[in-house]
Parts: sequence; structure tokens; C-alpha cells
Amino acid sequence: MNDNYQRLQLADEQRDRTEILATLAAIRSGKLKNDLRLLNFYREVPVSYGAEVLTIEENDAELLVHQVQAVVIAQEKLTVLKSSHFRRDVVASVTYVNVEKSRVILSNPGYTLVRADRRMSVRVQLGVTIKAWFAAPELEATVRGKLHDMSLTGMTMDVERNPGLPLSQKGELSIALPTGTIVIAASLLKVIDRDGTCRLVFEIAPTRSEELNISQYIFQRQVEIIKELKDHPGVTT
Repeated sequence: MNDNYQRLQLADEQRDRTEILATLAAIRSGKLKNDLRLLNFYREVPVSYGAEVLTIEENDAELLVHQVQAVVIAQEKLTVLKSSHFRRDVVASVTYVNVEKSRVILSNPGYTLVRADRRMSVRVQLGVTIKAWFAAPELEATVRGKLHDMSLTGMTMDVERNPGLPLSQKGELSIALPTGTIVIAASLLKVIDRDGTCRLVFEIAPTRSEELNISQYIFQRQVEIIKELKDHPGVTT
């Protein structure tokens, strides 16, 4: 399961699935108003369009979706369904995607908590190499790496190996943006060991001027990401 989503059980897996599919069937038949929207994340940017229920089977459902949504669904292999008729948000695996025909088939739906909904600010994944380094007076060496993603409240940096920093270590995080290097007060929130590398998650406390620089870069990156999606060869609308 993607880290953006956490599956929940309100009754049990089978009864939750039956309830969700019954709700989708009622939307399809017109008994319930269709306010269905899908949610995915592409390079950390939320992508959300409306959808139409085409068919319901015993364990799956076919939906007509926006082509841009279909592009992201094809990558994530799942999607979140949001509707006022569900008791909670729903996450479902995707077994079939046709971007050109705007069709997806969902299976194994269940209730979910969308962790990304709790973010305090928009996050974007970076498309170019942005060098970064973390330093503090008490550290023997500066920790150097590359930014993976950024928001106004936090940043993650990929490094070659775990530097062994204590959690809550405070210091200064320097990032080499195209417009110039900025230095931000930061503290280490989490360390994620990955295959052969390590990801450091920082909470940041930018000044007003630093926040403006970061905001401008995030907005520019959002525009690039949306254009990248719309320029996908399968998108014709």
C-alpha cells in the first residue's frame, strides 16, 4: 500500500467491500446522486476528477474517468474514491486501465485514511537535481545529499548512507534552488533506510523571505507536473 493511504476496517473486509459496492451500484442506478471523485498523487501533487460508474460485478467495478486521472492510476495501481455516500474514503486496487478510452476496473475496495489529506501544505516531488546539505555546530561533518520533495513545512533529502543523526537534531538545511541557495532552520523528523540509500525527513521553519522563495519554486514545479500529465501521449482531451 502506498504511504499516502492506510486501509481501515469498519466492520470486516468482506462486509465493508459489499457495502461499498452497493453504494456504487446505487450511484450507477441513480438512487444516489453521483458526487463521486477520484484522488491520486502524481509526484506528490493531488490529481482529482469526477468519475462515472459504468458496471458493478461481484467484487469489482468499472468506471469512466478523466484521462489525466487514468494516467496517474496506471502508475499508482490504485485510486481513492470520495463521496458523501461513503462512511469513509475508499481505496481500491486497479486491475485494468485504458487511458485512451478513459476506463478503469477497480477491485478489492476498502475504507481508508488518506494521510496526505492531513498535510499542512502542498508537497511536490522534484524533477531536477537540487543539492542539499545539513549542518549543525555539534556535528563532525556536514550531511550532503539531494532533495527528493519539498513543502513549506518539510523537506526530504536522499543521502548515500545513514549518517546516524539523532531524531530531533536541529541545524540548518541549505538547498541550492535555481534562483539561489537558501539556508533554513530545520530539525530531523524521521530517518528512512532504503535499498542502498537513506532518506532524511526534516521539519523546517522558514522565515518569510525563505517561505516566499520556496512557495515560488513549489508553484513552478506544480505547473511543470500538471503539464507533464496533460502532455502524456494517451491524453487526447
